[in-house]
Amino acid sequence: MPVSLDRAVVILMSSVLGCVVAGPGAIRGLIGLRWRQPVRHEDCPPLMPLHQSKHGTPTMGGLLVLGVAIVVAAGFGGFTHSYGWAIVSGIMGLGVVGLIDDWLKLRAPQANGLRCLPKFVSTLAVGGLIGFAIADPRVASQSVGVPWVGARVDLGWLWVPSVAVVVAGCAHAVNLTDGMDGLAAGCLALAFGALGVVGLLRQDLLVTVWSVSLAGACLGFLWFNAFPASVFLGDVGSLGLGGALGILMVLADAILALVLIGGIFVAEAVSVMLQVASYRWRNKRRLFRVAPLHHHFQLGGIPEHKLVVRFWIVGLLLAVLGLTAVAHS
Repeated sequence: MPVSLDRAVVILMSSVLGCVVAGPGAIRGLIGLRWRQPVRHEDCPPLMPLHQSKHGTPTMGGLLVLGVAIVVAAGFGGFTHSYGWAIVSGIMGLGVVGLIDDWLKLRAPQANGLRCLPKFVSTLAVGGLIGFAIADPRVASQSVGVPWVGARVDLGWLWVPSVAVVVAGCAHAVNLTDGMDGLAAGCLALAFGALGVVGLLRQDLLVTVWSVSLAGACLGFLWFNAFPASVFLGDVGSLGLGGALGILMVLADAILALVLIGGIFVAEAVSVMLQVASYRWRNKRRLFRVAPLHHHFQLGGIPEHKLVVRFWIVGLLLAVLGLTAVAHS
């Protein structure tokens, strides 16, 4: 089914307005349920003076973003293909993992939520199931396009593990990025927007509808999440939206372009891995003041609101580069 620019604009506006209109009621509901973000001194003592004001801010606002995006996508043909159900299943599966993590933190503010291993294995399992669900039964193996080269790489039996790693990796990378007001939501809006353009250029209804719906929902959420934030995504939002980004990257045949379209998230995740590796293998020496990367710059003296805008600018430039990569893959 062809999809026009006019239709994409209507989808975008519907998602933005849906979040903006429903936002105040959702925030009041989160406050009424006492779902407020705890800020713990032991997480990172140097950041406490900068983050103490965030204590008690309503969290789990990702439920609003995901809910609006799913409703809008459903209204504009997001379930006309069976892969639409794979997308929403992945979003809900990863969202549940995040919801459990958030709930454990709220019940015991001094706890860390889900442990790292069960959390990663759960997201990896969801990603693997998505890999099976979106594998094309008409071909014996799956392949991915190589940006700028025009060649394709046959993954064969590595298809499902690759999709699992991409989906889980995106989910956790977005989760790591969600540490400043508006940072994750703004960068997600840019990444989903880029994928929406890819869908329009290829006349891919599924990719366009879901990408634009999610981009609009993230933009609408920014109305309340921009500095100083009135509500946070929570792990339910960051894991669900990150997983959705990974799934759509796969469906848009843009797996290898992820390092550009989702470049901010990749950089944040890599900074954490390098920090851990350096601490363990270089006699507890750190590469960064603190990880993820945005906190490194924050401790360097850059105000939060200015740092977030700079990350958005870099994310926009990377998204544009990613579009050129996908166009030549």
